[in-house]
Amino acid sequence: MRLAAALLACALAFPASAQNLTVGMQTEPGTMDPQFNLLGSNTSALRNIYDTLLSRDPSLQVRPSLAESWRAVDETTWEFKLREGVRFHDGSPLTAEDVRFTIERVTRVANNPNSYATYIQGIREVQVVDPLTVRFVTNGPLPLLPSNISNIFILSSAKGVRSTSEFNSGDAAIGTGPYRYSSWQPGQPLVLERNDSYFGGPAPWQRVTFRPITNDGARVAALLSGDVDFINGVPLQDVARLQREGGRTSVFGGPSAYVYMLFPEVGKDPLPGVRDVQGNPLPKNPWLDPRVREAMSLAINREAIVERLMEGRASVANQAVPAGFFGHSSRIPPARFDAERARALLRDAGYPNGFQTNLACPNDRFVNDSKICEAAAQQLQRIGIRVDLSTQPRTTFFPQRARREWPLHAAGWGSLTGESSYFLTSQVHTPNRDLGLGAINYSGISSPEIDELIQRGRRALDDAERRRILEEAMEKMIAQNLIVPILTFEAIWAGRADRVTFTPRADEETLAIEVRPAGR
Repeated sequence: MRLAAALLACALAFPASAQNLTVGMQTEPGTMDPQFNLLGSNTSALRNIYDTLLSRDPSLQVRPSLAESWRAVDETTWEFKLREGVRFHDGSPLTAEDVRFTIERVTRVANNPNSYATYIQGIREVQVVDPLTVRFVTNGPLPLLPSNISNIFILSSAKGVRSTSEFNSGDAAIGTGPYRYSSWQPGQPLVLERNDSYFGGPAPWQRVTFRPITNDGARVAALLSGDVDFINGVPLQDVARLQREGGRTSVFGGPSAYVYMLFPEVGKDPLPGVRDVQGNPLPKNPWLDPRVREAMSLAINREAIVERLMEGRASVANQAVPAGFFGHSSRIPPARFDAERARALLRDAGYPNGFQTNLACPNDRFVNDSKICEAAAQQLQRIGIRVDLSTQPRTTFFPQRARREWPLHAAGWGSLTGESSYFLTSQVHTPNRDLGLGAINYSGISSPEIDELIQRGRRALDDAERRRILEEAMEKMIAQNLIVPILTFEAIWAGRADRVTFTPRADEETLAIEVRPAGR
């Protein structure tokens, strides 16, 4: 109640003429369907419209949202008590039936390139106890359920199942969030209106416009000219400039949850897209040889990339989650750069002259993401792995990634639950539809030993035991170089100092309700 009162007082005190917020965004959402294509650019936009049962603060710690409380009834049952009086934007009340409806739709979204199903893995049944009480019955102990459920946006069941196209037209884009959908089309701004009935109290901005400005220079220029009030994805080369703007602009930076990694295809043999130095297809997939994967890791000069390319606003990564995350192992040694050793490993593996490979990566997700990919390609070429590089818009990259079209790809991925389970269960475990595991394992990783650890970890209710198991799984994956981490990003925003203040989020989401008026 105190939070609601404070927000309302802020809204009333803020002059009406200044209650519009315009945000320049590096990437735009590709959908208004909150269960289609699990990408940070989508979830960041949609979290302004929809709520989850539990949410996460800027450091990714779980907190109540649509659910006021939750508890483990027994080893296979979690119970959530819903907040009373919450209504969707169309006026329909939030009930436990909406929660059941939401969970049942997740696995039924057609042609979904990145499904949210990884977050509901292990849920066997959703039981409606009463209008404000819902229970999740699981296939076994599921300690991650509260964390995972914080990523499932709750939909209204009032009008039945709606298609992705109906969400994209706005007809079905109805949530309980602090802002209501107003308008959106691909390539055009996403415009939202304040939800004055929001359970947390009305937000200070009456209207919020998320304007896609993909060009870094144009985005900074828009901020400096006053065309926008706030931007994300601040280019590294402009940080110092913005900090020197005589107090006109403020820069907000902090550690990100996203790690940039190389993913070798280890599930196909032979492997299309790899060739010998004469251009002939290789009869065997070179990434199946652990010496070749180790050579690839040793070829990457991570410190040089961080210091020169990222201007120190990143950190060297030696595993798939940042330091401080649950499941990050302190026993994994620092990543090494040793080009001579890498060349020797290639010779030992039977590639004294190296080989050629295709490499694909997105070019519009993170600051300098394509440049990181280019730098990695150049470093691989120095040890004899010649790279045919393809940098692509994410709208092209992700569908092709889902079809596993490349022998090697690179991308930034974040464990947005604040721990390693999300990455391990979705991208490392052997794909298993029955268990709901490996849903976005698009590099063919399949290790019975690591699978067994992942399954034990997802059943362990004791946090200390679960941490030990997850760390062991991460250690084994990194020891085999099944993925090759390069760096952990720093998330950077900037805004007009007289207009806004902001606390950086590790998940890099830009939530309008967290962009606060300066001085309030």
